[in-house]
Amino acid sequence: MSSRRPRLYLAGPDVFLPDPMAAAAAMKAICEEMGLEGVFPTDNALTPNAGESGTAFAARIRQANLDLIRGADGVIANCMPFRGPSVDDGTAYEMGFAAALGKPVFPWSGDIRPLLQRTQARQYLAHDGRVWRDADQMEVEEFGLPVNLMLVDPATGPVSASFTGAAQVAARWFQTQA
Repeated sequence: MSSRRPRLYLAGPDVFLPDPMAAAAAMKAICEEMGLEGVFPTDNALTPNAGESGTAFAARIRQANLDLIRGADGVIANCMPFRGPSVDDGTAYEMGFAAALGKPVFPWSGDIRPLLQRTQARQYLAHDGRVWRDADQMEVEEFGLPVNLMLVDPATGPVSASFTGAAQVAARWFQTQA
């Protein structure tokens, strides 16, 4: 690896916060302290073109974010529960995309309770004698993991309890790759 700082795409629903730029600045500052360069989805600074449909603008945002991931050395992913007990689906997609490219993924979540426990806290669950089922009778997996099992294997290390923890794991990982 060259002497440049590893670039890490900062995936997560933080772009939906009331002040996403403040969140981005805070995460980038932590990365800087760890010898990393944080890249936030809004670094693309995209705006809708005159007359552009919402669908077309969304497609441009998606492509720009995938390009940022392609240009990054890895991903730090915010896996906090988002609009339910699970990780944001866009973040999950970005994690899978990065993993498919062979890039390391460093997940974090301030809520590392098992997925089953978080689901129980948000909705009615029943145990049918074999498995846990939600109100729609869908099985809720129970592996004691804080995220869906598909997001654990591509991760480089366990789900950290904070962004700082994930950045520390990333910094150590890249130091061993040098």
